[in-house]
Amino acid sequence: MAPTAPYTAPQELHDLAMRYGLAVDNRDAAMLGSIFIRDGVIRGHGQSGARYAGPAGWDKMIAEVSASFGRTMHNVFNQTFEIAPDGTITGLTTGVASHVLRAEPEAAEQPLLDFAMRYHNRYAIEDGAWKFAERALEVLWVETRRVRPFSASMLGKELQGFAAVD
Repeated sequence: MAPTAPYTAPQELHDLAMRYGLAVDNRDAAMLGSIFIRDGVIRGHGQSGARYAGPAGWDKMIAEVSASFGRTMHNVFNQTFEIAPDGTITGLTTGVASHVLRAEPEAAEQPLLDFAMRYHNRYAIEDGAWKFAERALEVLWVETRRVRPFSASMLGKELQGFAAVD
């Protein structure tokens, strides 16, 4: 395999990772589909088969996320891009995805599962726009802890520097 070289990516490539997180966090299958080429796929890193592909795949992914988690928040940290001699653009995105697990609605604290992860990406231009051709998720480790939902009643108490809200 020929070596790749660093690539100074246009802002559109950086934005794709942000839009991916926004689509998943907002449970928006249409937005998710809009950032992938028509035959784009999401798979586990090192797996040959696609876990999700096409409109039915995006719907399935959002349904699985919705059934598994109360809320999610994807945080993108580092992004690097490379270009192969044939012009193929690939990249690596690192981040943490926080997943609030479903708990009893009246529970004061809820379990949180954080994934430290890397996405191995391949990009393509389709219909004049940069999109993901493939995302392969590699989970490096997970962290679990308990969290509380924010409440305005915290102002002036736990968050003492903020005035209480009437």
